[in-house]
Amino acid sequence: MREHLRRLARKVAPGAYAALVKVNKLDLDAIEAGSSADLVLKVAELERQIFELRQENRRVAELYDLVFARLQEDNPLKA
Repeated sequence: MREHLRRLARKVAPGAYAALVKVNKLDLDAIEAGSSADLVLKVAELERQIFELRQENRRVAELYDLVFARLQEDNPLKA
């Protein structure tokens, strides 16, 4: 199951997935003061990418609703 989720994440958000893999590989005990700033920047980048994905999903849902409503209105099979 995890492998399926990994494949899906690689397809849907390759940049975010790569950043998560990098963050996962970090040894949190060995983080120095300079590299903790890098970690904060990576987390901020991940949050930005997640926000963009949410916006794209919202746009897809809105377009789906528009198409569905239009098809209902212009249905040639409607009696």
